Amino acid sequence: MDVDLRLLRYFVVLAEELHFTRAAQRLYVSQPALSSQIRRLEHRLDLVLFDRSSGGVRLTPAGAAFVPHARAALSEASLGIAAAVAAAATPAEGDTLRIDVQASGLATPRMVIGALRAALPKVALDVTSYGSTSHAERLRSGDLDLALCGARAPSGPDIAEQPVRAEPVGVALPETHLLADSAAVDLGDLAADLHYLPRDGFAPDWNDYVLTACAAAGFTPRRHPSSTDGTDTALELVRSGECIALSLVSTSPPPGCVIRPLAKHPAPYRWVLRWPVRTPMHPHITQARRAISNLSMAHSWLKG
Repeated sequence: MDVDLRLLRYFVVLAEELHFTRAAQRLYVSQPALSSQIRRLEHRLDLVLFDRSSGGVRLTPAGAAFVPHARAALSEASLGIAAAVAAAATPAEGDTLRIDVQASGLATPRMVIGALRAALPKVALDVTSYGSTSHAERLRSGDLDLALCGARAPSGPDIAEQPVRAEPVGVALPETHLLADSAAVDLGDLAADLHYLPRDGFAPDWNDYVLTACAAAGFTPRRHPSSTDGTDTALELVRSGECIALSLVSTSPPPGCVIRPLAKHPAPYRWVLRWPVRTPMHPHITQARRAISNLSMAHSWLKG
């Protein structure tokens, strides 16, 4: 015989209170509605569960015998729901989540990957750093599950995203540079320097950011001829005095190189997490998004 769990809950609460008004208040229903539902349960079971009289409400022998079984049914249902939720939230052994991060050596990508590993300990993270140009196509084709990149990277209506960090931008200078000891540097004072930018096909969103900031400062940067994509290699070029480079302020410079904030505070560089809009969604994207959202909130990353 099938009995609605809601009716069982109404019965158990009334059995505990033995008072229709108090039971109705606990259940957030009206007293007439509770009375109607109890009568419905009794009709369903073909049993009288309560004696009702002007003196109050009391359990019949049948009602008293039914109480522990009704409680057990509610408890079992609650445990079943909890088990289902836990199973959905617990990664299965052997699962893989593929994520490409722009400039994996930078602080923000490292912290994001660390947060994902902590939140998904049973999931194998396949981390690559091929550049933001290919992110959208790889997400669409199913070759990639997540991408961490700048907000200006190529995207589309079939790609969803959430903000991760609004990160301040400074400038990396060799410690021998005339402005290396400045508390803050006016970007316009760097118009005569060679500027490092990654190759156009690797991080067009970062290059667009740099070119926009320089244009706002009144100049078009002269590019260093190097085509390297690695942050470490770029900072080595800066350290050697070959060029300067706009840089996220969280970057750790090597010896011989310093990072100074920009005096006029250009717009922050905005990191986003992206994933494909499709059904069914990868089973761990929701957990990954939650982990990164918690990371952002913990460090106040979105206040910029």
